[in-house]
Amino acid sequence: MKRRSTLADLLSDNPEQETASPPPMPEPVASGALRAMGFSLERMSLEAESARDLKAKIAAGEYVVELDPKLVNASFVSDRIPVEHDSEFDTFVKSIEEQGQQVPILVRPDTQAEGRFQVAYGHRRLKAAAILGRTVRAIVRPLSDVELIIAQAKENLDRRDLSYIERALFAWHLEERKFERSTIMLALGVDKGDMSRLLTVATSIPSEIVRAIGPAPKVGRPRWVQLADMLKPASAQKKAAAALAEPAFKRADTNERFSLIIRAIAATPQKEKSNPTSVIGARGQVLARIEETRRRTLLALDEPQFRAFVLSRLPALVEEFDQNTP
Repeated sequence: MKRRSTLADLLSDNPEQETASPPPMPEPVASGALRAMGFSLERMSLEAESARDLKAKIAAGEYVVELDPKLVNASFVSDRIPVEHDSEFDTFVKSIEEQGQQVPILVRPDTQAEGRFQVAYGHRRLKAAAILGRTVRAIVRPLSDVELIIAQAKENLDRRDLSYIERALFAWHLEERKFERSTIMLALGVDKGDMSRLLTVATSIPSEIVRAIGPAPKVGRPRWVQLADMLKPASAQKKAAAALAEPAFKRADTNERFSLIIRAIAATPQKEKSNPTSVIGARGQVLARIEETRRRTLLALDEPQFRAFVLSRLPALVEEFDQNTP
């Protein structure tokens, strides 16, 4: 009877008599190490995807990124003359600090060092960001050397940041690196005549004089050409070198330094001062005057008879000198 009852219970349609279903099995709980590994893999996957996305955007065109200034190298060709004390740059840094960087710089990936960049333009913004300890906003483009120098020159020309001597040195540096003249002219926006004058100025003025003077933004082409012409004699270069050591030159700003060099070269050497000595005869008359400097002695014979006497004795004095001179 018991077995028949059990069988009837199994075949019965009464829900109350149905056997209760077993409770669901709990989800397996991962250990702390496994969870950390999962988060790490997920983060690495997201970073790799972000890097691929950034690389694709950079290759496709402009994309503004935030870069550590320490990862950005200067351009391979300099376009500025360093200045010891630049009050304008100090004001520029203050503006960046208060208002932020308004215009991004342009960089290219450094093909020689993974993860580093080379700036095409925006050196001042890059330097200001480094001083302030901030990242620098930058547009990254895969530029060739020619594209880089054209972009570098164009930005400076558009903003009128470079002085005449800085443009001259920029042209010369590119010439030294064997860039085509046509490329340099395109970069600087000059014709053959202007290009020739730029190179003449850059090569005619000694580099130590240019560095000492500085960019001199208020000095244009005619005065730099004038200085190049004035420095052709070796004596003029000596005068300029002497002027560089003067305290007044070191205190002056870059524009005034140019003027001091011009004045030093143009100055006429002052005659050495001397104290003439009179030769007095027995009767009190002035027979001659002797004027001595470090370089020579002048004998002026004022009294006619004494002059005739000295001249008549001159051959004998010469003979006596020769006999007593080894």
